[in-house]
Amino acid sequence: MPTRSKFGARAGAAAKAKAKQKGTEVLRDWLALTWFTDSTPLLGLRRSVWNWLLLVGTGAIGYLAGATVPLLVAGMLFVGGAVTVGRAMRVMPARRRFVEGLVEDTRQVAGHPRSTTAVQIPASSRIKVSRWGAKNRPAVMDVTFAKTAPAAPPLARGLLEKALEQVPNPHTETRGGWVFSTNPKTGQLHAEAAPAGDERLHQQREIAYLRSKFTDWFKLTPKQLTDGTYDLQVTDWTTREHPTEGPVPVPAAVQFDFGSHNVAAQDVRDVIERACDAEYLRGVEWIYSWADGTLEISGVDPQSVDAKRKRSARWVADLIAGQAKAVRTKDPATSRVTGWQEEVHGSPWVPIAFTADFGSGAFATGRDQRAVENVIDDAMTASAAGLVWTYEWTVGATTTVGARAFPSNHIAALRKLELKRLRSVVEQKFGGRRNDVDVEVASWEPCDDEAPVALPAQVRVRFGALDVSKPETRDAFEQHYDGLYTACDWHYDWRSAEGLVNLTAVPRLANAIAFPENGTPLFEEMIGKFRDGKIYIGPQKGGGTFYWDLNRVAHGLVGGRTGAGKSVALDIILFLTLWCSDVAEIVVCDPKRTDFTWTPEFPSVIRFAAGALEIVDAVAYARQEMDRRQSLLKKRGVRNLRYLRRLYAEHPEFEAEDGPVPKRLILFFDELANFWMKSDNEDIEAQKATARSQMEELGQLARATEVNMILAAQKPDKDRMSTQLKEMCEFRLCVGPVNEYTSKQILDTNHGTRFPEEGTPKGRAWATTSELGFRVVQIPYLPNATEPCPWPESIAPIPRGGAITGSKDRLRAQLAAHGYQQVMVPNSDGGREPRWVLTDEPVAPATTQAVPVMLDKPSEEAPVAPVPAAVGAALGADPDEWDDAW
Repeated sequence: MPTRSKFGARAGAAAKAKAKQKGTEVLRDWLALTWFTDSTPLLGLRRSVWNWLLLVGTGAIGYLAGATVPLLVAGMLFVGGAVTVGRAMRVMPARRRFVEGLVEDTRQVAGHPRSTTAVQIPASSRIKVSRWGAKNRPAVMDVTFAKTAPAAPPLARGLLEKALEQVPNPHTETRGGWVFSTNPKTGQLHAEAAPAGDERLHQQREIAYLRSKFTDWFKLTPKQLTDGTYDLQVTDWTTREHPTEGPVPVPAAVQFDFGSHNVAAQDVRDVIERACDAEYLRGVEWIYSWADGTLEISGVDPQSVDAKRKRSARWVADLIAGQAKAVRTKDPATSRVTGWQEEVHGSPWVPIAFTADFGSGAFATGRDQRAVENVIDDAMTASAAGLVWTYEWTVGATTTVGARAFPSNHIAALRKLELKRLRSVVEQKFGGRRNDVDVEVASWEPCDDEAPVALPAQVRVRFGALDVSKPETRDAFEQHYDGLYTACDWHYDWRSAEGLVNLTAVPRLANAIAFPENGTPLFEEMIGKFRDGKIYIGPQKGGGTFYWDLNRVAHGLVGGRTGAGKSVALDIILFLTLWCSDVAEIVVCDPKRTDFTWTPEFPSVIRFAAGALEIVDAVAYARQEMDRRQSLLKKRGVRNLRYLRRLYAEHPEFEAEDGPVPKRLILFFDELANFWMKSDNEDIEAQKATARSQMEELGQLARATEVNMILAAQKPDKDRMSTQLKEMCEFRLCVGPVNEYTSKQILDTNHGTRFPEEGTPKGRAWATTSELGFRVVQIPYLPNATEPCPWPESIAPIPRGGAITGSKDRLRAQLAAHGYQQVMVPNSDGGREPRWVLTDEPVAPATTQAVPVMLDKPSEEAPVAPVPAAVGAALGADPDEWDDAW
């Protein structure tokens, strides 16, 4: 027999193996399709179910019929097998080709690996169709994608979904589509065919739209999309009525994970939120909640409180951004509402607190800040009346402001309005386009909660480029500011180098003050000050006490309206001098012979002059005393009497040789104008001219020798007082309201006109020195004789006991306590006057030095015996010159 060649044998073996493989494949396909995977519906049931039913039914028939119909059963089984095998041979290869084609189509986006000769990767391992529909179209499938595939990142999953959407499914002709979801366990993309009416299709479109929009809003690049940290999930759905489609599902809550994407800046977030509001309109108001790496968006009713609050916050943000845009700030402005009005007080969507950040270098000056505040105030008042906004600015690396609203009757609101008023008033007067004036209230006065009143306690005013070292600038400001309040006075602490003034509220200057009683702390203070050369004038407006320092300002001029208290001011100076007889002595010139004729009673009055020639002699005496003291200073080589006292303390032998250090000598001159009145006697006029020159010399040279002049005149014009002499009187005291002419004569300014004609308290005066400037003072009331307090308690507090001890009574009591006794001596008019002498000395005749001297009628009367002090006080008491009603 002929044998087959080896080649033929191998070919036959290959054909046999191939046939076996084919048969195995057909058997596997038949078993899988016929009994398990054939999900094609038939009369409402899957074909695989029908196959099982037919198999069971045929078996049952064969069992029941027995051997009578074996051929019928066998035929039925044969026909069924042939049909199912044929269908499997037709359907299964087609499905495999479909899956293989789908794998190829999605290979790029899903990252499907390719098969190699060594490693075969079946298509079913990448795309598994778990259910097929009509026309061999997949109904349910799961797609496995590579971790590095373009569609692997959650936010890029739409690339694969878009590719799969092109795959026909059983509902394609009826406008059905695919519904996608990701299996969290396997990481596969699950696709399920859905009919056109399935709401999941609408949800799928919403999710796809949101993915694309969030990619745009966050400005994500393709490279960033490969980062798996970006993901979008719709965590809740609701139903809204669509204009054409009827009820449709719309997201109620969305969560977007952005990982480390930089959206920390508020302006970046604001851009994203506004874009979402503008481009994703779904009939709801979107509320945004930012957390680390996550943005949660929830949709609420547009009329809800949350929605209205969101729109209010957006309105505030636009208001702040508008201010930044107006001045072209380098950085975008951001804001955040931090507080809302409680419902019990009004609409709960009205903001009551917010913060704003304007970036670096913005609104660094007070003027710019106030401009922003004014715009915000106007806008807020228009939208929510009844609220007052307060602001707290911080200027550093960035400029921020914290704003808070209060009811208009709240103390914080009242303080804000008061501060705004202060700033407006000060800026109108002292501000300018190039001068930034700012007012800050450092503290406020405590107030009653039931009736709050905004009264500043400490204020700081910065004047910018304005020069506040000029006295006229300071005076203008103080006058302007003093007129703003009636509840308090102000103490001004000027800092010229810093261009500011600190103001402190102090109690108002009293309308009347009693001269302190002997032994009180204030009395002891003023006596101690006088011994150091400082004369007590009175408490001053703004706090503190005004003392005239004779060591610095040797001479003074006192003037003012008649009856306003000028004589009382002079009485205080006289009283202090007479009280401190151990350190001071006085020469009194009273050409009117009215107010001060009582002064010779006391030992410190070494000369009293009333007539013209007496006054000429008194002035000459003061001039001679100055010369004597200058010679003494020159002899010992010291500059002034203070150094001489120190020298005598170190060298008592000098004092033994020279005698005691001279006391301070005060030349007291009342109504200077009466002395300068011209007379017909040319000799007297010549002597007056000499006295005028001597007084001018005293004004120039007497300070070191402690010879001081106190000159009083109602109207010290140039006809009554020389300009040179007036210039020497650097201390000025103008009592009561006067007209502009008189004010300029006394003060060289119009300050005296600032007191109103009606209502100015008696004793109110302007006191000034070149060093202290102009101060409003209240001269204490010191009568000559003890009397009841002349003012009611409604005007000012009444001193304890209701009476004020007179100056003469005080001086007499002091002299009596020091061993003096009052005696009565005859005067030039034929009457008697009191004098005080030491009781351990013999009573000497009266001398012309101690009493008024009439040149044409010298006194030669004999002295009288001493009388008790009480009697002398009664006899020597003069009527008080300041007794009109207060």
